Amino acid sequence: MHRRVRTLLTGWAVTATALLGLVPGSAVAAHAESNGVALTPPMGWSSWSFIRKNPTESNIEAQALALKNSGLLAHGYQYVNIDDFWYLNPANSVDANGRWATDTSRFPDGMGAVGAYVHNLGEKFGMYLTPGIPVAAYNQNTPIAGTSWHARDIVSNTSSYETNYNYGSGSMYYIDYSKNPAAAQAYLNSWADQLASYGVDYLKIDGVGDWDVADIQHWSAALNQSGRPIHLELSNSLDPASAATWRQYANGWRIDGDVECYCGSGSYPLTSWNSVSSRFTDAPRWVPFGGPGGWNDLDSVEVGNGSNDGLTADERRTQLTLWAAEGAPLLLGTDLTNLDPADLALLTNDRVIAVDQAGVPAHPVDQVAQQQVWTAANSDGSHTVALFNLGSGTATVTAHFADLGFTGAADVQDLWAGTDLGSSTGSFSASLASHASMLLKVTPAAGAAFATLHYDLVNAGTGQYLATSGSSLVTAAADGGTDQQWQLPPTGNQSYRIANVGNGQVAALGGNSLWTFTPNGSGAYTVTSRLDGQVVGVSGSSVVEQSANGTASQTWKLVPVLVPGQQYRIVNGATGGRIDVNNDSTADGASILQWQDNGQADQRWSFVAQSGGAVTVVNANSGKLLNIPGPTTTQGTQLIQYHDDGNSNSRWTVLDAGPDLVQFRSSYDGQLIDLSNSGRSDGTSVLQWPADGGSNQTWSLLAPE
Repeated sequence: MHRRVRTLLTGWAVTATALLGLVPGSAVAAHAESNGVALTPPMGWSSWSFIRKNPTESNIEAQALALKNSGLLAHGYQYVNIDDFWYLNPANSVDANGRWATDTSRFPDGMGAVGAYVHNLGEKFGMYLTPGIPVAAYNQNTPIAGTSWHARDIVSNTSSYETNYNYGSGSMYYIDYSKNPAAAQAYLNSWADQLASYGVDYLKIDGVGDWDVADIQHWSAALNQSGRPIHLELSNSLDPASAATWRQYANGWRIDGDVECYCGSGSYPLTSWNSVSSRFTDAPRWVPFGGPGGWNDLDSVEVGNGSNDGLTADERRTQLTLWAAEGAPLLLGTDLTNLDPADLALLTNDRVIAVDQAGVPAHPVDQVAQQQVWTAANSDGSHTVALFNLGSGTATVTAHFADLGFTGAADVQDLWAGTDLGSSTGSFSASLASHASMLLKVTPAAGAAFATLHYDLVNAGTGQYLATSGSSLVTAAADGGTDQQWQLPPTGNQSYRIANVGNGQVAALGGNSLWTFTPNGSGAYTVTSRLDGQVVGVSGSSVVEQSANGTASQTWKLVPVLVPGQQYRIVNGATGGRIDVNNDSTADGASILQWQDNGQADQRWSFVAQSGGAVTVVNANSGKLLNIPGPTTTQGTQLIQYHDDGNSNSRWTVLDAGPDLVQFRSSYDGQLIDLSNSGRSDGTSVLQWPADGGSNQTWSLLAPE
């Protein structure tokens, strides 16, 4: 029997606009690896950046002591992680059960002693491995602990090798998980049990690629059976196409190569601006996957040693601003025994740490521009906003509130300085030096309005429309009224409010007002409460919260509603670039391309209804229509503007592509409007292309300020 609960509408709070980089219909689980760790991004220190190839018992313990004595531990930095070079060459040295052997010249008391030292300081202990089984284990056919099996029972191929950065190719064989699954799992279980006996709280597995999915699945199981909660981190430059898999089995994943620059004679300088700035390009693709239980790892934070960091003072703050805005792990790579006071002040700014620990990854409004605004919606209705000047000279960076998902006024707070900057209307601007940044909290004022796309929410089982009736939610036949139209302002981590266009209030069931939309593969969504996991269904004409049962009455279609006469900016889902008419032209045949937001009329478009549910897309500057030239069915044809000649090559159907995202399908040949190769530069062609599932074929529609 369905569980009936009270239905009502509550007062609303404004939140941010659509996430960039979501593929059509994409969704992620509320939690990643279900081992109870990494509910917030990990904070601490790792040995690689500074100590590099020479970790020893004494220098690791010295860093652990400095982590505490510097005050960093008190601010949440708790992990002490030993990276590579702690073990002997696996090509010829293993322990009695085929696992890596500790280099006792470096760690004479063993890893358990180091783990105990770290724990006695109130900190957590991390270690490092690479996938596979040592060649020496195979050659010696070592027994698998606690079983009658041996190393050769789980290796089939001795002509290729897993990645190992320390000793190179030739030291680790691939494990064949299909040859003897139980033996392979038992081998990893024995290794995980050994790590747990050392007191390991964090395991980094390096050299991971798509070919290692089976390894990560089995390592996840091994750690989970060890009886000790252990954070599982994957490295490096992982493939975002496999992000859902990494999220299922791990607690973090490196999205890039090393942040270290390797540009000095020793450890210093630790990094460079070029190494840090590459994250601005790569992080957006990973935004949908970071959240409680699993985090997008941007690599070590190289702030702490002043000029030896390899960054200017502004660049150091910018690195921390980006890492915090992304909810990335804050794992320091610097020498904690020689901390720079100004750097330490940055690292211990609790307002910035709080942004990181909130764990709501921000997305860039417009990646085409060098002056970038990154934003994340918060469940309390505020927005975290980071301003970045990636250019080579001083420039003004402006956050337009419409890009954040609302119009009107807002209070602006500077989180680095801890000061209230007062109220701003429509936008907030700051002049920033080259590579400088600001981190803000923007809270919409009373009377602010949502600026996100309008929808009809249609029940897939009944065909009825979600509507309001007094203070209740009901379903009713379509009548075109605003009481049946809704907006989906995001609230972070792929959840949304459902706000009524007619009265501006937010839909709630049983006190729940934060919802996730999970596609069912048939063009509809299950709408689930983030609070209790119940779903939105119907009982008669009432809209209720129920336990999920998979019926059509518990799924909903999102039907975009384009407001007549409203001018929209059409923003690409992969880059944030705007659909623009080349050189503001008013001529027939002018090319359609991507351009950074410039506020001009040629970046504004309205939609005029045509027969058969199609629309024309009309430029505000020229009055011309978005058009396929020729017309031609050739894929890759660049779109143009052209006067309305009544032909189908200027008619488009607007399709749902996920909350706050749409696609445009040609009435002429069925191809989609596409941004060429997801290009992140001004002038990238906007063209037609067959549907391929890419986020560069998705668009958000934002109302101007």
